[in-house]
Amino acid sequence: MAFIKWQDEFLVGIPKVDEQHRKLLETINDLHLLLHTRVSPEKLKDIVFFLNEYVVEHFGTEEALMKASTALPEKLRERHFREHRFFVDKIQEFTGTLETESANKKGYLLDIFEFLGHWFADHILKIDKETAAYLRQDRELRNKNEEESLPHGNG
Repeated sequence: MAFIKWQDEFLVGIPKVDEQHRKLLETINDLHLLLHTRVSPEKLKDIVFFLNEYVVEHFGTEEALMKASTALPEKLRERHFREHRFFVDKIQEFTGTLETESANKKGYLLDIFEFLGHWFADHILKIDKETAAYLRQDRELRNKNEEESLPHGNG
């Protein structure tokens, strides 16, 4: 059973981003399970590998949407980018520690688990949701403009 079950209130309303967030939540649940069992070095490496891929894919998705946005306030964009850089730095720190002896200890696992849990609550459920509201405005405006530019039949 999952530690945190996916709920509709976690949705930001951008399907690709929501799917990426869902994968991160699955990883948080995997970490929770590992905390209550024997730490598998292979599983831990898989998780850290996933997190390194996640920052490239997910932040690439979000940041491309934010760069293309005309509705997103610049201050929010800058804050969001800063928070992404902080996350990348933490994942690099965890990756570096993975190569050391301390990576096999529950404390290391707990550090990653707590970091991701706070990230999910503080970043995804707050700043991502706020940002997504502006990004959806852009999408709605684009869709409206595309509909208006379509030729109308003379029926």
